[in-house]
Amino acid sequence: MSWVRLATGRSRREWTVRWMANYIYGTIATLVAIAGLTFELHPGALTTACVVVIGATAIWLAHALSDLVATRAEGKAQTSLADVARELGHSWSIVSAALPATAIFFLAGLGAWTMQTAFWLADIVGVLALAIVGVATAGGSDQPLSRRIIYVVGLVVVGVTIVLLETGVHLL
Repeated sequence: MSWVRLATGRSRREWTVRWMANYIYGTIATLVAIAGLTFELHPGALTTACVVVIGATAIWLAHALSDLVATRAEGKAQTSLADVARELGHSWSIVSAALPATAIFFLAGLGAWTMQTAFWLADIVGVLALAIVGVATAGGSDQPLSRRIIYVVGLVVVGVTIVLLETGVHLL
């Protein structure tokens, strides 16, 4: 039995699949937060970094809570501290997805680049993260190349569409 199965009750593959799904969720949540922040008149770099990472942390906690509620609703009568720790561990990749953008804005606060550049970099890194997870989950050589490409492009397009919806709200 591997350490992952011992820690989570799941196989390494199941753990990896769930990690990637939550990473996508966190990446899109981060991109949505960044899209909303682009409409601030004078966004501070450190404030923006805090909004991104604290927002991701709040989503992480809410996601873990919703999974705990689902587990209980499926018939598990008691919820233990181990259940809470397991759910927090399963969804940690939501927060980890926000760390690159947080670092980009933190570095802007240190003068590495302008805030405008930081917003562009964070968006580019987020879209690349969607594409990388798409490539990792597109299937192997048993799937036709065209189908894998369509999947990756589709994943990125859906993620960007979600962000554009947030942007559109600010333009109303």
